[in-house]
Order: sequence, then C-alpha cells, then structure tokens
Amino acid sequence: MSETPKSLEDLRRDIDRVDDAIHDLIMRRTALVHAIRKTKSDGLALRPGREAMILRRLLARHEGEFPRSVLVRIWREIMGAMVRLQSPFSVAVTAEAGGADFLAIAREEYGAATPLTPCRSPQLAIGSVRDGTASVAIVPLPRDGEEKPWWPYLVGGQKDRPRIAARIPFASSGRATAPEALVIARLEQIESGEDRSFLAVETDDTLSRTRLKELFGQVGLATRHQVSYFDSEDRRRWLHLGEVDQFVRPDDERLEKLKAAAQARSVVHLGGYPVPIAAALLGNARAGDAAAVPP
Repeated sequence: MSETPKSLEDLRRDIDRVDDAIHDLIMRRTALVHAIRKTKSDGLALRPGREAMILRRLLARHEGEFPRSVLVRIWREIMGAMVRLQSPFSVAVTAEAGGADFLAIAREEYGAATPLTPCRSPQLAIGSVRDGTASVAIVPLPRDGEEKPWWPYLVGGQKDRPRIAARIPFASSGRATAPEALVIARLEQIESGEDRSFLAVETDDTLSRTRLKELFGQVGLATRHQVSYFDSEDRRRWLHLGEVDQFVRPDDERLEKLKAAAQARSVVHLGGYPVPIAAALLGNARAGDAAAVPP
C-alpha cells in the first residue's frame, strides 16, 4: 500500500527540523574548534592545507542536485568564521591593477565578515604581515620582467618570515577573466596531498629558464614555472624563482643538491600551496569524482 503524500505544511516542518539540525551541528563544530584552540599555542589559526583536505573530502562524497560550487562557498564562510573565532584575523589586499578583483576573491575566500585593507603594492601588503597589522596578504602571481617583484621580499629575514601559504580562489568560479592570487602568511607549508612549492635560487650570474628547469630536474624537482630578477641594488645578484610541482619540505636534501648544481649562493624555501580545485570539477558529478586539477 502506497504512503499518503505529505502535505506542504508537513514538508515545511521537515525542512525546519533539518535547519535546526544543521544549526545544532554548526554550534557543535564551533565548540570543537574552541576545544582544539585550547590545545594549541597562540598564533594564526588559518590552516590552508587542512582546509583543502576538508573541501576535497566533502566534494568527493557529495551527491544530489545541490550545487557543488555553493557547497564550497558555504564551507568557506564557515571556515573563515572559525578562523576569526580563534584569533584576530585580517587581510591586506594588493589594490594596484586588478585590485578590485583581488578584494572580491579575498572576500569569497575568507568570508563576508573578515576585515580587508587595500594596499597600494604587494610589498606594502607583505609589510603588513611582517609588522603584524594584517594576518595574511593577497598578492599577484609572480610574472617575469617585473621591475620590482614582490617575491624577493620573502627571501631573507627571520625564521618565522612570511611565506607563500595558499593560492586563491581555491575552488575556481569558472570565469575566464577571474584573477588568481597568492596568499602570504607567517605559516609553514603543510602537506595536503596535492601541493606545489616555491624555491628561490640566488646566483651571481643569470640562468635561462631552460637551464633553471634542467638544474631543478637534475635533483628530482619538476618545475612548472620559473621567473628571474636581477637585483642591481643588492650586490648585483640574480634571484630565480621556481614553482615546483610537488610538496617540498624546507629541510629537503635536494635543496642543498640544487645549490651545488647551480653554484648558487643560497636556495630558500618560500612556501607553497594546496593545488586548487578546477571549475570543471564543481559541477554535480558523481561522488568520488572530485580531485585537484592544476589550473
């Protein structure tokens, strides 16, 4: 015997019960975050690697018609709120060309209530992280031929210097003109399962892109992008940046091998990021289909 279809009022009461259950779980998650915070030392609560693992896992198990892109948006708001609950959190955003777009993706990534401060240059944004007036900085992707690139500012300094910590947006909107940016923070890179790392090589002479790629390859490091910068103001040194297509630890023995192979003054680990999720994987695909794909 078939069941009698529920009335509209019954269905609405079911939705109310589901909403209450969701709300209860958000409050429970908040309590768990506070409990975790008590076990950790003070400092920035942001963990890009952990967030990447959460979002990848949720997308892999997701089923039904609810849009995956909206699922990611909801969790980004939740995770942003949890970060702010644990410690003060603010973002310095590069506001030069493309700055309005950077403000938009910073808002999408870290939540509607996160304070954002526009900065005239990437260097000023990074300076805000250095002096503690901002938790993270949003800067453009490195480009070759820049007169004053920002990434050399990460090469020297103290042990807890700012590093590259994330690439945003983590889940692409799919817009052809959507910008991408890197996040700078005082964080050690944590392996998430799908990662890239940045290494800076300081030499007395220039190295072509081809030669730089060969040197990285000789020590088992595959690069997907390289840029170089001639620093005429600081002992006339050359700095070369290699984006490595894997997770590399700061104490990886291959860094010393690369230094020897390149006859370099130094090889410095500048951080890295979890590989973002491509727009193609944000459709309502089968559970288990979600994976990080290089943008």
